Formats: sequence, C-alpha cells, structure tokens
Amino acid sequence: MRTDGSGVQRLTLDLSFDSWWARISPDRRRILFYRTPVGAPGQDYSQTSLWVMNADGSDQRLLRPLRTDGWELQGHADWSPDGRRIVMFGGPKRNTHIFITDDEGQAPQQITKRPGMNLDPSWSPDGQTIAFVGCAGSICFEKDYEVFTVSADGGDAKQLTSNSIRDHDPYFSPDGQRIAWIAETEPNAYKPGVGAWNIFVMNQDGANPRNVTNDREINSVPRWSADGRTFYFHRYEPLGKARWGVYRMGVDGSGLVEISDSSLKNSEYPSL
Repeated sequence: MRTDGSGVQRLTLDLSFDSWWARISPDRRRILFYRTPVGAPGQDYSQTSLWVMNADGSDQRLLRPLRTDGWELQGHADWSPDGRRIVMFGGPKRNTHIFITDDEGQAPQQITKRPGMNLDPSWSPDGQTIAFVGCAGSICFEKDYEVFTVSADGGDAKQLTSNSIRDHDPYFSPDGQRIAWIAETEPNAYKPGVGAWNIFVMNQDGANPRNVTNDREINSVPRWSADGRTFYFHRYEPLGKARWGVYRMGVDGSGLVEISDSSLKNSEYPSL
C-alpha cells in the first residue's frame, strides 16, 4: 500500500500458510517473507521457512526450508543496504546466532559467537554494522535481552542498553546516528505474558535513550522513513481496538495515526 494507507494490493494467497514479516529489497524488486503452517502459534520460529517473491507477488520461491543447516529456529531476515546479502538469526533453541547469507539465503557466515540467545538483527545504513538483541551474561532470560551492535565481519559485540526490561527489534536511522527499538515497559500489564511495549530511540552509541510512544499499548517493530522523520510500525490496543493495525507517527511521538484498513482483522510488519 501507499504510505497513506491507500492502494492496498494483496500479494500472497496460500491457504496452507500464514505469510508474514514482509521485507522489500533496496531495489524494490523483491520481498522476503516467512511462512508458518496455518494453525501454528504466532511467531513460532521452529516452524518458519524463508521465502522470496517479486514485488508484484509473482515467482514465490522457497529459500530456506525448515531445519536448513540444522537450525532449530530461524527468523528476522533483513536485506543489506546494497541488496546483496541477508542477515538473520538461526541455530539451536537455546543459543541462536546472527548469520549473514547471500541474497538467496545460502552460504551462511556466523557473525556472533556468544552465549544465550542472539536475535533480531538489522543493518546499519553503510552495511558495516549489525544491531541485534542478546543477553549480557551466559544465563539468558527474556527480561535480560539488551541491544548490542557488532561488526558485519564479526568480532566482539558492544552493549548499548542496560536496563531491567526486555528489549527487541533495533533499527538504525537512515543517517546511522540513531537507533529505534522496542521495550516491554510494563510486563504482564493485561495478563501473564501480555505486557505494554513502547518504542524508544537512542543515539547510535547508546546514549540519550528516550521513550517515544510512552503509553500502555503494544507498539512493535519501528521502521524509519527514508528521510528519518517518521516511524511506521504495528500497534495493538488491548483495551481499545483489540486488533493489530499499521500506524505512522513522527519520530518525536507526534501525529500518531492508523493507516491500515480498519476492516481487516490484523495488519502487521510494515516495510518501506
């Protein structure tokens, strides 16, 4: 769809799968996405397969079936800025790592060599750095997830956040000077396992973190506009609309508006 929500076009229609996590390539010609069998729990990374299709929905092809390279989990694929590589997480259930593959999802190169879980990778605009989420210590609980960066060539990771709440989905701004991510600001706000999540922004070195959405809703996976002025993300209001919708707002938190079709049950994972 267009960034104002108009011109919606359906690209996938396979009743055997849920298709999600669409990521459009830098040249606007291809879209990465994941599939899970219909009826599988949402975001069950043990059942995901990675696919690609043309931007018009044609030529849908399987890149990484279940258990490719022996991985028990796989997810969060994202194009490099030049479209020639893909970053993703994969590996054993208790110790996933960050990998970079070619643009067909093949020839994986392991970037992280750390204990615990390493998740949610994304690229810096110059393709030199990967932002991701992991644990600071060898014992890893979800509340211990913090934001890190690491060279795309591997090496030691740099920890950017240090808090007592769960962090996920870091993304660099187009100029590389800031990182947006989400954090669970109020765990179990609505029921066990369902908390409030907010979008945060910090400097690329971890300084000056600030809560942008600052409410009690579930705000998730912020994507920057090309000019760095706007966020596109999906949001759930448990005591309000009680459905996922795609929203946009200024990076300062102003001008929040839903742009997805309100007649759809759920709309998630926008990609620009």
